[in-house]
Amino acid sequence: MTYKFSILFLLSFLYSFSVFSQNIEFIENKGQWDSKVKYMGRVEAGAFFVHQDGFTVVQHNTKDWAQMTGMIHGHIDDKSANGVSSRMDDRLTVRSHAYRVNFLGGASKSQIIADKSLDTYNNYFIGNDPSKWAANCKIFQGITVKNVYPNIDVRYYSGNGAVKYDLIVHPGGDPSSIALKYDGAEGLEVKNKELIIKTSVGELKELNPYTYQYNIAGRVTIGAKYTVKNNVVRFDVENYDPKTTLVIDPDLIFCSFSGSTADNWGFTATYGPDGSMYGGGIVFSQGFPVSPGAYQTNYGGGANDGHQPIDIGIIKLSPDGRQR
Repeated sequence: MTYKFSILFLLSFLYSFSVFSQNIEFIENKGQWDSKVKYMGRVEAGAFFVHQDGFTVVQHNTKDWAQMTGMIHGHIDDKSANGVSSRMDDRLTVRSHAYRVNFLGGASKSQIIADKSLDTYNNYFIGNDPSKWAANCKIFQGITVKNVYPNIDVRYYSGNGAVKYDLIVHPGGDPSSIALKYDGAEGLEVKNKELIIKTSVGELKELNPYTYQYNIAGRVTIGAKYTVKNNVVRFDVENYDPKTTLVIDPDLIFCSFSGSTADNWGFTATYGPDGSMYGGGIVFSQGFPVSPGAYQTNYGGGANDGHQPIDIGIIKLSPDGRQR
């Protein structure tokens, strides 16, 4: 699976579900990496480095990475799937790409606060020079950079096995001042409201910037979109209340529950042009909520292939998630 900085949000639309994913752990830098790095998070076939004024994404070619890890652990025979010798004594090139994102015009001495610490820690004893060793490197699940712009914070955290980040605009902050300068990317473009980041090992995607505020009625979605000029990404935010905290989340498109009372499973999801959500999955028994007049309103038993019978379930939720 290709790593995407803004993750492809694994969306289960069913009440009963299981997701097996690994949380990203942010490890503090105590000299084992470049001094500009404050924390590092390992992601599948890559890494995410937090700096004082931005972050760096490292992405390996997933096929090269899989072949290398397979060779290291002895899971690949002498011949790989394409007939090329893959023994450990053969030369293997792992193609990689890195790009850096800086908060253009942001504060150079913002306060960095790590939270959700784990009880464990890492030690790095590399080489025979003790001055380059690093011990008791603490591990966290969240990093907040305070006032990267006046009254604007950025928060990094783990979501469904990948790194997420939120831009939090407090009252007095100006979202138009946020400018993300991409260095090292081969190109940037906005397509279908999503930010496409082109690299030598493939395209990465930041999803439509889901933006919201809270009022007495609850969460209110705010219109926002990317703008790109000279490798600088900004956010065009519409009709927000400057007296209330604004959250810009370039990842999450939609998240809701259907209300299913049975042990059913979601496998795919996407959003419509009006912001509605479509999901599809499998139904094992009665309990999946069906709209009156639907083509099939009762559980039909599905196709019995020797295991538990299943049906197919398809659902649509309104843009606010309140109506099915």
